[in-house]
Amino acid sequence: MTAAQRAATPWLPMAATAVLWGSAFTAIRIALPDYSPTSIALMRIAITVVLLLPCLALKRIGPLKRGDALRMAAFGLTGMTAYQVLLCAGEESVEAGTAAMLIAASPVFTTILGMAFLGDRPGRRGLAGLGLALCGALLVAVTSGSGSGSLKGALMVLLAAATQATSFALQKPLLKKYSGAECVFYGSLFGLVPLLATAPDAVGQIAAADTHRTLAVLWLGLGCTAMAFWTWSRTLRATTASTASLVLYAVPVAALALDAAFLGNVPALSAVLGGLLVLAGVAVASVRRAKPAPRPAAEASERDLTGAGSRK
Repeated sequence: MTAAQRAATPWLPMAATAVLWGSAFTAIRIALPDYSPTSIALMRIAITVVLLLPCLALKRIGPLKRGDALRMAAFGLTGMTAYQVLLCAGEESVEAGTAAMLIAASPVFTTILGMAFLGDRPGRRGLAGLGLALCGALLVAVTSGSGSGSLKGALMVLLAAATQATSFALQKPLLKKYSGAECVFYGSLFGLVPLLATAPDAVGQIAAADTHRTLAVLWLGLGCTAMAFWTWSRTLRATTASTASLVLYAVPVAALALDAAFLGNVPALSAVLGGLLVLAGVAVASVRRAKPAPRPAAEASERDLTGAGSRK
């Protein structure tokens, strides 16, 4: 990277995005004693929908085509409903930093899905990275099971990572027709539907919850979703998709630091080692030989990242 490129790199929005996404894992842990996983998911998704309604009114969010409704619903149910509920349920017994390291394995599941259903061939480098990341995730899960967390909780977080990967695969064709904001809005609408039955429980929990736990849930919608989407969009506008993707590697680091600062949790050395293996494996699997590409392909890559980054 040249000096000019370094000067142009939007480090502040990138750092802000990593911290905002990383704070989601800590906010969930803070909220959980007074809120159930379904209530947290319901409130976070509902806040997202409410915040995006003005964009719909101003026609910055276009209409959803009938032919895309089924895929958008599947994206919402996996990436919004299932991911949020599973992550929150897993964090009932898994520390925030550990959960973030496990979620970092999501690209591994994306690769597996591509191999299974799309005929993708990741090559030797991709397979090596896949194996390394899986070993790291396994080490984190086993460490959680024998330490302060539980193996069941760690497996639920891994399942959340798998559902997130599934939603990425479902969303990818949609990003050719819709913006990241449109995918988040319509995906959230569909994701909200199955959670509406738990609304009475959520209302009761709001009445009985401590103020700081309710604020943590509000932060999930306002900070970890709305503000993070804005800083992420600024990042994508100011730099290349490959540079912006560095944010994804910084999220577990931010989550570990925030978990230690706010909750006093310091993960075991073996868990940290496992997290590093996950990130290293994802990095190895993501490396591609440099090839000249037309500009539309680069723009499409940035649209993919916009959608992928909107659901932390």
